[in-house]
Amino acid sequence: MQSYFDVTHTVLPEEIDSQLHVHNLRYVQWTLWAASKHSAANGWDSKAAAAEGLGWVVRKHDITYRAAAVAGDELVIRTWINEIDRYASTRKYLICRPADRCVLARAETRWVYVDLRVHKVVAIPEAVRDKMQISSTPPMPWA
Repeated sequence: MQSYFDVTHTVLPEEIDSQLHVHNLRYVQWTLWAASKHSAANGWDSKAAAAEGLGWVVRKHDITYRAAAVAGDELVIRTWINEIDRYASTRKYLICRPADRCVLARAETRWVYVDLRVHKVVAIPEAVRDKMQISSTPPMPWA
C-alpha cells in the first residue's frame, strides 16, 4: 500500500487562461486525478463500488495558490490521506514544479462516503478502510 502518490503532468496550452497562466479550476482537476489514481493503486475499484451504489463525494475543497504554472511546465501532484473518521477522509495535496523546487499550491479535500442511491452519507466500510493508509506530510518530490 502506498502512503503517498505522485501524478506527473505537463501543462497543456488549453489549460492556460486569459491571464496567461493555468486556470485555477485545473488545479482542482489535478487533485481529483491524483486522488483517483492513488485510490486505484491501493485497490479501490470505483466502478465496482458505483455498481453497488456507493462512492466518494467531495464535501469540501481548500486550495492555497502560491505561484503560477504556465504551458510546458512539468508538474508533480503529490497526494496522501491525512485523516480518516467514521464517515469521511481528508486528503492533502502538493502541486509542485520540481525544476525550480517551487510549490505552486497546497490543497486539501474532505471526502465523504455516500450511498449514491439515496444520496446519504454512510459509514466507511472496513473493506474500504483496509485500502487506506494515513500518512504524515511526505517529503517534497525533489528531496
